[in-house]
Amino acid sequence: MVSDARLEEAAVRAGGCFTRPLPLDKTCSSAARSFFREAVAGLGLPGDLVYDGITMVSELAANTLHAQRNVEYIGSKQRAVSGIPEFWLYLRGHGARTEIVCKIFDSEPGWSVEAVEQPGKAPLEQVGGRGLQVVAALSAGQWGGHPSRGRLGAWKVPGKAVWFALRVPPSADAARHGRRELGPAAAVDELDAMLRGRGLGTRMVRIDEPGGQISVLSVSRHLNVWRYGSTLSWRAHEGAYQKMNVTDLVDVAEQIVCAHEEATLLDPVIS
Repeated sequence: MVSDARLEEAAVRAGGCFTRPLPLDKTCSSAARSFFREAVAGLGLPGDLVYDGITMVSELAANTLHAQRNVEYIGSKQRAVSGIPEFWLYLRGHGARTEIVCKIFDSEPGWSVEAVEQPGKAPLEQVGGRGLQVVAALSAGQWGGHPSRGRLGAWKVPGKAVWFALRVPPSADAARHGRRELGPAAAVDELDAMLRGRGLGTRMVRIDEPGGQISVLSVSRHLNVWRYGSTLSWRAHEGAYQKMNVTDLVDVAEQIVCAHEEATLLDPVIS
């Protein structure tokens, strides 16, 4: 079995999530631009798509300057240990439907849960910054925000992730070469470890049916994840079922974290 740490650290084209901390000063936008270039290197993307991504991530990162009230520090030198803004980038979908998903996380909630569906469009007034009009235009409406949890730091603190997605041209290497495939059982092992690594393991219970066809992860009393063969499904907080293939494991984990955080906002007892 491939460990969660190895999957999280794998190259983007291999199915991993590129994750970096953003600086807590005005260099955050330039850092995000550099991280975007680094993350998509080797994916064979056209220059105009890379330029659009760099422009959008710069705008999203700039908003973290106003979202640092929940950063936690330690020691006499006030070293930040949790709640630091983060850059995330990964692939989802397959073949002609492959997308780059880029997210900027910060530990200040501030995003209206009711305002956004996943995936969908987001009202421009929900997050500060006129530059979000640029994000809305360049992403053709494929952007938004949702509750999430950090990936880095001593504690995986709750907050929000603001994101955009870009369709990868079918001719690009990222679309033509598939990501590493995991068997259904190994995928559940990975998902279990991913969710625990994001701080959801306190009450999580796993049940595997003899024979290996069905697995259930009970994340909380409001959220169960079912694995049937190579598909994973769960019910979101509004009652709608979500269903995805195990190949998109990073995106699956992120959406489950989102569902958990949405449920927590409605019922704080389960946090």
